[in-house]
Amino acid sequence: MSKTQIWVAAFATLACYSYLYKENFFYRLAEHTMIPLAVAHVLTTNWHNTFLPYIETHIAGKGWWWFWIFWAVGLLYYARFLPARYSWLARYPISVSVGWALGSYFSLYPRQYGVQLADAVRDLGVFENILFFLMFATSMMYFFLTVGGKSKGFQTAAQWGRWILMIGFGASFGNTISGRISLFLGRLSFLLTDWLGVAL
Repeated sequence: MSKTQIWVAAFATLACYSYLYKENFFYRLAEHTMIPLAVAHVLTTNWHNTFLPYIETHIAGKGWWWFWIFWAVGLLYYARFLPARYSWLARYPISVSVGWALGSYFSLYPRQYGVQLADAVRDLGVFENILFFLMFATSMMYFFLTVGGKSKGFQTAAQWGRWILMIGFGASFGNTISGRISLFLGRLSFLLTDWLGVAL
């Protein structure tokens, strides 16, 4: 990176982290500059790496001219910015996208969850598998709201299931925090080594 690029990156990093103190002009400047640049970069990259090759290969090369119908439907997303008389046209691509996504979800994900449920049935001859099965069963009991409501044993198992779920959510949240700390350390290393020239 050149000196100018390093200074711009350092300013953008400090401007973003200045929000931890309070919202200020520099944070607003970084927000209104970096987000449009990132969106423009993604759009340009997708246009040259995905859309243009697709046009050359499938539409122009194979003669699949009917693909332009999907492009036209996709352009209707922008109808929401038209006057109210035509803005309702944006509902068509939304309905197509939602329907397509739901159809794909119901056709693909049941197998994934079925594999996970099958993995929950393990050989109970090992202590770890017994512990896993008990944690799985009590966690599932927490979501059974229509049966066992008056059973003391069921309520106790559901209570244990809630604690197990909270431990799992806490571990997931801790993993997220550790990932954010890793990102912060990367930016801190950039500021100290590349920008200030401090040897670590």
